[in-house]
Amino acid sequence: MRKLRLFFILVIISPRLFGQDQSVADSLYIQLSGVTSDSARMNMLGLILQNENDPARKISLSQNLIQIADRDENFKYLHQAYLQMGQAYRIKGDFDLAIENLMKSLSLAESAGNRRGVVASNTALADFYSIYGIYKDAIKYYNKSVSLMAAEDSSLLAVTLLNLGDTHYMIESYDSALLCFERSMLIYKALGDLSGQAYNLGNMGLVKAEQGDLGNAERDVASSILQLESLGDHYGSCIFLGYMSDIYLSQGLLEEAYAFADSCLQIGIRYGLKAEVRDNLIRLSNIRAKQGDYESAYSYYKQHTAIKDSISNAEVFTKIKELETAIDLSNAQAEVDLLKARQKNQEAVIVTISVIVIAFAALAVIIYIYYRNKIKVNRVLREQKISLERLNETKDKFFSIISHDLRGPVNSLFGVGELIRAFVREKETDQLLEMADLMESSIERLSDLLDNLLNWAMQQQGHFPNVPEKVELKEMIEDIIGMFSNMASGKQVALTSNLKSEIELWVDKNSVHTIFRNLINNAIKFTEQGGYVVVDATLDSQNATVSIKDNGIGIDDSKMKVLFNASDGSSTYGTAGEKGLGLGLNLVKEFIEMNGGQIQVESDQKEGTVFTIMLPLFSARELELEIEND
Repeated sequence: MRKLRLFFILVIISPRLFGQDQSVADSLYIQLSGVTSDSARMNMLGLILQNENDPARKISLSQNLIQIADRDENFKYLHQAYLQMGQAYRIKGDFDLAIENLMKSLSLAESAGNRRGVVASNTALADFYSIYGIYKDAIKYYNKSVSLMAAEDSSLLAVTLLNLGDTHYMIESYDSALLCFERSMLIYKALGDLSGQAYNLGNMGLVKAEQGDLGNAERDVASSILQLESLGDHYGSCIFLGYMSDIYLSQGLLEEAYAFADSCLQIGIRYGLKAEVRDNLIRLSNIRAKQGDYESAYSYYKQHTAIKDSISNAEVFTKIKELETAIDLSNAQAEVDLLKARQKNQEAVIVTISVIVIAFAALAVIIYIYYRNKIKVNRVLREQKISLERLNETKDKFFSIISHDLRGPVNSLFGVGELIRAFVREKETDQLLEMADLMESSIERLSDLLDNLLNWAMQQQGHFPNVPEKVELKEMIEDIIGMFSNMASGKQVALTSNLKSEIELWVDKNSVHTIFRNLINNAIKFTEQGGYVVVDATLDSQNATVSIKDNGIGIDDSKMKVLFNASDGSSTYGTAGEKGLGLGLNLVKEFIEMNGGQIQVESDQKEGTVFTIMLPLFSARELELEIEND
C-alpha cells in the first residue's frame, strides 16, 4: 500500500519537474534525419531523449547518441545517453542492464566533474533500488544526491527528500523519515507548492501514527486532507484516510479505524472513486467482523462484492460463506463455544498446511529462478555467438579490402629498384631525382590510403558503417587516379577522367571510395600495354551514372554469369601477371546497394569492359528533406 502512495506522488510531480512531452519527441524525431553535423545531432538526440516515453525507442536513440558522443569524446552526452538507457531498461524490467547503464552514467559524470549529472545518476539509482525493495542501497544513493544538491535544485531536492523519507518509513526508521519529510516541507513552503506541503503533512501524520502519537497524527492527516480537498485532490484525501484506518486497525483501535474508513468511503462515493469505494467497503467489513457485528460486516461485504464485480470480474472471493457462518453462530452462544473448541484443532491443521505450502512455494521459486537464469544465460550466449560471427565476417571482408587496395600502390613500386640501379650506372642524376620524387609521391599516397583504411576500421562494430554525406565525385576520382597513376604508367595505360565539377553524391564516403578503387584497379589490371581506362559520368534528376571503361581483354561469358556472386576466393592474373586476391565483385555490389545504387556491366572479349554505377545525388536528398519539412 505504501508504494502506491509514493508512485502517485511521483506521477503528480515528475511531469512538472522534467517536462516530458511525447509530442515534442515525435516532432524532433522527424527533423533528426536532416541533421548531419555531430554536435547538432547530439543536441537533437538529447532533447528527444528528455521527452521520449517509449522505452524501446529510448534505448535505440541512446545507443545512437553513445556512438556519436564516444567518437567525439563528449562526456556530457555520453552520461545523458547511459542515464536515459538505464531508465528505459528499468521501465522494461531488465534489472541487470538497468543497473549496468546507470552505473556507467554515474562513473562518466564523476570523471567529468559533472555535479548535476552525478545528482541525476544517484537519484535514478536510488529510485531503482527503492522500487525493487532494496532499501539500504536506495537510502545510500538518495543521501549522496541530497548532499550534492545546491539551492537551484530546490524542487528536485524536495522530491528526493520525500522519496528518502518514504524509504526510511519502509524500514521502520521513523525518526529519519520524519526528519526528511520536515525538510521537504520547508522547501515546498518556500516554493509555495501547496500540493507538496499537503503530501508531506500527511506523510508526517502517518509516521506519528506508527510512533503511537495518535493525537498529532490525526491533526496532521486532517490538515493534509483539508488542503488536498481545497486543491480538488480527492484521491489523495482517500489515500491518507485509508492509511490511517489501517494503522489504527493494526493497533486494535477499531472505532477510530472505522471512522477513518467511513470518511474515505463517503469521499469515494461523492466523487466516483470506485476503487477507493471498493477498498474501504472491505475495510469496513473487516472492522465490523472484528467487533463481532457480523450482520453489518456481511452487508458491507455484499456491497464490496457488487462494486468489485462492476470494476473487474477477474477475482473471486470466498469470504461470503465465512461471514454467513459467523452470522449464524452469533445467534447461539453454545455454537460459538463449540467453534472456539474446533478452532484450536483447525489452527494446528492450518499451521501444518501453511508449512507445506511455504515449502512447496520456496521450491517452486528456486526452480523458477534456476530456469530463468538458465534461459538468460543461454540468450546471452546466443547473442554473443551471433555477434562474434558477424564480427568475424566483417573482419574477413575488411582484411580482403585492405589487402586488395594496398596491392595496387605496392605494384607501382615494382621495378623501381632496377631503374635506380640503371640510372646510377648511367649517372643520370636528374632521372634519379625524378625517381625519388615519384617514390615519395607513391609512398605518401600509400600512407594516406592506409590511414583512411585503418580509421574506417576503427568505426566498425560488427558491420560496415553507412553514414551518408555530401561527396564531390570529381575530387574523389582524381584522388584515386593519382593513387594508381604509377601503376598505369608502368603498364603504359592511359588513365584519364572526363568528369565535370560540381557532381555531388549523397553516399558513405569510405565504402564508395572502396568501390571506385577496386573497379579502377581491376580495369588497369586487365588492360594491355598501350590501352586506356576512362572514367566518365552523366546526370539525371535523381542519380549520377558513372562509367569506368577500358579496352582490355574483356570478360568471357562463363565468368559474366557469376561475376557478382563468386565467393570461392579464386583469383585471375592480370595482363602483366599482376596477382589478384580473389576479393570478387560481390563485395563491390554489396557496397553499391548499401548506398542505394545499382551496377551493370557490359563486356566483349578482347574489346574491353564498361562498368556502369548509378549512385544517388545530394540534390535529390535535399529535395526529399524539403518535401518532408513541408
